[in-house]
Amino acid sequence: MVKVSLSHISIVTSLLIIFSIVFATKYWRDDREIISNDVISYYAYLPATFIYQDISLQFADKQNDDVRLKIWYQIAENKGRVIKTTMGVSFCYLPLFIVAHQLAPAFGYIPNGYTLPYRLSIVLSAMLFFTIGLVYLRLILLRFYNELTTAITLLGVAIGTNIVNYVVFESGMGHVYSFALIAIFVHYTIVWYEKQSFKHLLLLGALGGLIVLIRPTNLLILLFFLLYNVSSLGAIKSRLLLFISKWKQVFSAILIAFLVLVPQLLYWKYNTGHWVFFSYSDNEHFFFNDPKIIGGLFSYRKGWLLYTPFMVFAFIGLLFNKKEVRGAILLLLSLLIYITFSWWSWWYGGSFGARPFIDFYGVFAIPIAAFIGYV
Repeated sequence: MVKVSLSHISIVTSLLIIFSIVFATKYWRDDREIISNDVISYYAYLPATFIYQDISLQFADKQNDDVRLKIWYQIAENKGRVIKTTMGVSFCYLPLFIVAHQLAPAFGYIPNGYTLPYRLSIVLSAMLFFTIGLVYLRLILLRFYNELTTAITLLGVAIGTNIVNYVVFESGMGHVYSFALIAIFVHYTIVWYEKQSFKHLLLLGALGGLIVLIRPTNLLILLFFLLYNVSSLGAIKSRLLLFISKWKQVFSAILIAFLVLVPQLLYWKYNTGHWVFFSYSDNEHFFFNDPKIIGGLFSYRKGWLLYTPFMVFAFIGLLFNKKEVRGAILLLLSLLIYITFSWWSWWYGGSFGARPFIDFYGVFAIPIAAFIGYV
């Protein structure tokens, strides 16, 4: 029998609040919402593959506006049509998409991939991943902190940050999904260093591949794996020796991660003639010599800490952080800030408070808990 604790109550309370807002707003009822903006591209892989059986996207020309206007693509050099974003988020939508596709006709909806059951499936997917993320975040925090500190931190992350917007109103965006996957990745990183189990490293490889497939810059989470419990130069040497001694596990994990990426490579090859395709325009790239860090953190144009002040505690908490994670989180946060705000659109369009950081809230919650625990 599961013992109910403060951290359990914190999760349940958070979910009741967020889910109440989701069902009160009923945002998925409007066909202009949910599958809109970037989500149009994330989602297009599913109807193209499972409903229209045409990943070349030629089917769009024969559809009515309800479908045709929801198929966005770039034109490659070979005149092939290619979806601008990678397919990782669609993997997360897939289970409930299949359920929606089976139920749509039974409830009188056209099974074209864009009617209400499909939109609702995306909302429910976000809710599911949000729940999973909180469950794994609890497991992470309880390794370092007590129930009270964990409960307060969970509640703060769940209802006191901009992640709320991406569960309730923009549930199709990739951030909630990345939040959950990265929280799982962090948890099993700690487990692997405790047990050094082959199956756990294979799981980390699969998670890493999917995390990158959702958002390539989230490859930075690998730093947490590499530097966990490394606090000196001597520890770095020991870590390298560990990886060498476990080279079969490491190689297998890298192979699994690559296999997760293979569908994307095949898609690009089929539609563009190239194994790797950069779908953004010449002006849409990183400007590493001119990062907009101050604006990205504090400006009214989506400033992360302005719109999500709770995350200030992550910076303060670095002073009180556990030694096992201090170096890894400091380096990860520093590089993430630099890379995120070096992007040409450093305000990230119609986002709410520098949305790319949401993906790593499962990591930043650790120094937040360190500060709360100290207080």
